[in-house]
Amino acid sequence: MADKVTWWEKTRDSLIPKAWRIDVDAYASRKNVLDLTLTSDDDAVDIARKIRSRVFSVEEVTVAFCKRAAIAQQLTNCLTEILFDEAISRAQTLDQERKANPGMSLPPLFGLPVSLKDTYHIIGVDASIGLAYYCNQPSTVNSPLTDILLSLGVILYCKTNVPQTMMTADSHNNIFCRTLNPINRDLTAGGSTGGEGALIAMRGSVVGFGTDAGGSARIPAACNGIYGFKPSANLMPFSGQRIPFLDGWETAIGVSIAAGVLATSSRACAFALETIMKANPANNDPSCLRMPWTKDLESTLTTAEKKPLRIAFISDEGLSTPTPPIRRALRESTEKLKNAGVEIIDTNLPLVPEMVAIIVGMFTLDGGQHMLNILASKPEPLVPSVVNMGSPPPGPSTTMEKYFELNKRRQVVMETYSALWRELDVDAIAMPLAPYTAMPPDSWSSFTYTVLFNLLDYPSMAIPVGAVSGADQVDGISNARYGEEDSKLYQKYTGPNEYADAPIAVQVIGRRQDDQAFLAVVDVIDSILRVE
Repeated sequence: MADKVTWWEKTRDSLIPKAWRIDVDAYASRKNVLDLTLTSDDDAVDIARKIRSRVFSVEEVTVAFCKRAAIAQQLTNCLTEILFDEAISRAQTLDQERKANPGMSLPPLFGLPVSLKDTYHIIGVDASIGLAYYCNQPSTVNSPLTDILLSLGVILYCKTNVPQTMMTADSHNNIFCRTLNPINRDLTAGGSTGGEGALIAMRGSVVGFGTDAGGSARIPAACNGIYGFKPSANLMPFSGQRIPFLDGWETAIGVSIAAGVLATSSRACAFALETIMKANPANNDPSCLRMPWTKDLESTLTTAEKKPLRIAFISDEGLSTPTPPIRRALRESTEKLKNAGVEIIDTNLPLVPEMVAIIVGMFTLDGGQHMLNILASKPEPLVPSVVNMGSPPPGPSTTMEKYFELNKRRQVVMETYSALWRELDVDAIAMPLAPYTAMPPDSWSSFTYTVLFNLLDYPSMAIPVGAVSGADQVDGISNARYGEEDSKLYQKYTGPNEYADAPIAVQVIGRRQDDQAFLAVVDVIDSILRVE
């Protein structure tokens, strides 16, 4: 089913104007297709400002992004829903309103094109999330985040692809099939927000919104060489999305589930969170915290730049050994930070096996039965990445006593990490985002580097720091430090030919609900790491 062009794919692709279609076969032999959407380096902040100052009209920007999204779709299969006509119509309306009222007060994201993960509801559009069970059910209400973004002036022009079950790092399903990595189309684009990752890498978008329950925003960012931000939970609206779990799951589970941002710069991620928090999201989503954004971002960044930073450095999470390109990029990154005057404190993460056990318990509270019922309802076959991850077998639901025990164990972990922060007295933690770069399809299996910080509810950012090069040769299996399973992971890296150009990312982590200060620190770190 997934190997054929589906009815949903044909219907979606028919919405691409003929003038924007390309000869896809002409590029079939090319792994890297990024140069086909060359554009300026403007990020979301720049574009919003240029629209506001009338450098660009809203229609000009919208048409440009719709065209680039159309090209990205044809080369990577990153979209689920195409809303180009509606977007251009809205853009024209915004331009006309501004022309008729030249002194009108503009919302902060006036005219900015924004892409959304398929999980978010837009009235009149499916949120199928790659499952036949949810197809042909147009949304009747917007998600709270959708309403907030529209009130802030954005243009919504597309939705992006996800994995079947939402629980793998390959954005592949039976409805819209597989999203490819535009930097190396032999590798995965990541998941579960993989469509966003590929689209933004190709500049078919410069800022998009996804989710992150275990790395779902950060992993695609790392795979596609862009920025991915998981805020602390309940700062941005998460509720009112379509997720393939029992209603109430996201508030009951002890692993923090957050709306996430993917963008072409770290400051665009900060800009997105600042703008949404200033819009009082708790008025739309009662699960959001009434936490004010206390300072102007620019002044916060200036303050952070004047302070010498202390960064805790984690070489690995204690279960899996980073492969040669990851280790090389980490060495280079730490040297850059040291040369810029940043103090690096080497340390280790405590209680990782205990944290993994808690996470597994939390993600299987219902024994996986709800997901299995959805998959059996049509029925539809499991895609390879789901099979390889081990689709949740039927099992008993967790008893209330065991659920309480899981929460008690999580509290002990959080107390241990609070003590670690006090002991280290650092501004942030830096470490790998995974033991490897983007992998061949259906082979990603390591989530511990990211999901640990969902359990702790810490803000986390994926920062691109380079790519696989000819220097990243395969080395001996004796370098794998943690046993048989680690050795299997370590051997997945087969050298710079298969992994040509694969992006490499560093993950930076901050304290829970200290996102504003964290983003200022990230900006400083990013400015150092960007220097060639």
